[in-house]
Amino acid sequence: MPMLLNCDKKGCRSYDEHVLDIATNEVRCIKCNEIIPNISHFTKQQLKSLKQTKKSAKSAYAVRCGKCKVETLPKLDAANKLVCGSCGDVNINVSKIFEPLIRDAIKNGNKDIV
Repeated sequence: MPMLLNCDKKGCRSYDEHVLDIATNEVRCIKCNEIIPNISHFTKQQLKSLKQTKKSAKSAYAVRCGKCKVETLPKLDAANKLVCGSCGDVNINVSKIFEPLIRDAIKNGNKDIV
């Protein structure tokens, strides 16, 4: 059974199954995405054990950087080479077959196929 919490923001005030953002260790409202203050450590641990956590949105073409260990969509630098989207490291491991797909995703954006 999920844990229900109150959002205390003036425009929202929802009583719902709010989620724990594991990266920042803060509870966020699922309606307005604002931080809900004054949540105890015990409640945060309960949310984590109930798997009531915020899911991160990953790109289909995300590549894990060997230097910073962050998985993001690479960027193109001034020399038109792929670099890490987080730290800018040039030594990312991308296969030759996968590279044109990543370049296309960077240029056209991550659009869903319709």
